[in-house]
Amino acid sequence: MTYDVIVIGAGLGGLGAAARLARAGRSVLILEAGPHSGGTSHVFHRSGFGFPMGPLSCSHPRRVRAFLKSIEADQGLTFRRNHFQVTAPGLDIIISHPFHRLGDDLAAAFPDEKGIQGLMTDLSALTARAARALDRGRGAQRGAGPDEKPESRPPVSTDPWMSQAARIPCEGWLRKRIGHPGLVNLIGSMSSDPPHMSLLNLGVMWNLMSRVGIWTPSEGIQSLGERMASAFLRAGGEIRISTGAEKILIGPDGVEGVRTGGGETLRSRWVISNVDYKTTFLDLVESARIPKGFRQAVADVPYTGSELCVYLGVDPARVDWNRMRSVHLLYQSRIPDPSRKPDPLNFSARQIEICRWSDNAPGLTPPGMASLVLRVGLPYRLFSEFRTGFRKRVPEYRARKAELAGTLIRAAEEILPGLESAVRVREAATPLTYADWGRRRLGSIAGWTWGAKPRDELTGPLLVATPVPRLLCAGIYAASDLFLGGVPTALHTAEAAAGMVAAKNGTS
Repeated sequence: MTYDVIVIGAGLGGLGAAARLARAGRSVLILEAGPHSGGTSHVFHRSGFGFPMGPLSCSHPRRVRAFLKSIEADQGLTFRRNHFQVTAPGLDIIISHPFHRLGDDLAAAFPDEKGIQGLMTDLSALTARAARALDRGRGAQRGAGPDEKPESRPPVSTDPWMSQAARIPCEGWLRKRIGHPGLVNLIGSMSSDPPHMSLLNLGVMWNLMSRVGIWTPSEGIQSLGERMASAFLRAGGEIRISTGAEKILIGPDGVEGVRTGGGETLRSRWVISNVDYKTTFLDLVESARIPKGFRQAVADVPYTGSELCVYLGVDPARVDWNRMRSVHLLYQSRIPDPSRKPDPLNFSARQIEICRWSDNAPGLTPPGMASLVLRVGLPYRLFSEFRTGFRKRVPEYRARKAELAGTLIRAAEEILPGLESAVRVREAATPLTYADWGRRRLGSIAGWTWGAKPRDELTGPLLVATPVPRLLCAGIYAASDLFLGGVPTALHTAEAAAGMVAAKNGTS
């Protein structure tokens, strides 16, 4: 059978594009290598507790609802706002408040710093400029249009400032405005760590945190994927679970279909890849089919890192919650010695994210219980020796994972006394887990690097159109920056991909 469109991957970007196209009358097949649709926007269960595989919440709830409404999947969905607290030596502050209140709180926390109000004014202007630039430029594509030759590529960006800001580290911008090193770190990284983001991402991050807000769907983050998959199937689409793609087939005129891991050849006029960008262009497409410079840029620009995540089902009566004043707590108990090389396994000197997950998903815990998610950034290289293949590990892996999970729990207990004795259920995910769950290079969890981009080729906001005719991408890696946050950026790329297919086929 020949399809109009084959979508590789049933994450939110893939599901969204597929649902839009199926509703427009296209024959669409989704190939999903994993055992379920939704990608990492899914939950797994342990002893009566449900835990999130990936995102805990999302931004721009109105945009998310508008997308779901377009495929008739928004009925009854509401959102609740989450707040974020940063606690470190000498600091305890809610950073998700509006700028005027955040400025007052920072002035109280840093009484000797005279540049705070000026910083807040400039930061507010930066977030507004970043939002405007990205809103104007997000339609600009890196790569040719679906039926165009690569040399006809449109500009990377419609706003020169945006491309420039994506290559400028934010630290210098901050140090010109404030002198306190702790405040520079807090604004630049939301922790005690030195800033690492680009100036563009600094504006994007604070726009989402303080203006737009971070929200959780009333039915849990997993409900977004469930709703989209149902809408897709109602529209006549087809999903093949546990069926991955081995190769995207490219002919002289562009895409011709997909060969599955099982050796089956499936024909289609279009392919939309919802797997990550590096996997798409370094593994699934033959190198001879794409321009050398483009392939090199994809290889060179790094992704965000991975993490260790510990999932806990706890007896809440045994935990002292007094110091946790929000759903999300970013906690660091001590400042590392700057003269010594940082130890990624010294969790007490690292920022730990603690999310009281049961506040967002009360229906996924047994009565009277609570659930927590503990997360800390961790390099993939520390676990690479344990991997022998997809979902395959050496025998020592399980013990090492359990050891690090215990260390992270004890670090979190410094601010949540009684936590270790309150644990009733425990599970953990490492960078190897994320590499398998999301099929992303080195277990990356949050798109392309948030630091300054080293090359121009991937600084445009959307990477949906590609140099290969009729090959499109969707999902968080189809945007060089998460300008709307993870979930709405994935949905925006889905809308863009579906729109390109529809436009070339005379469908509005």
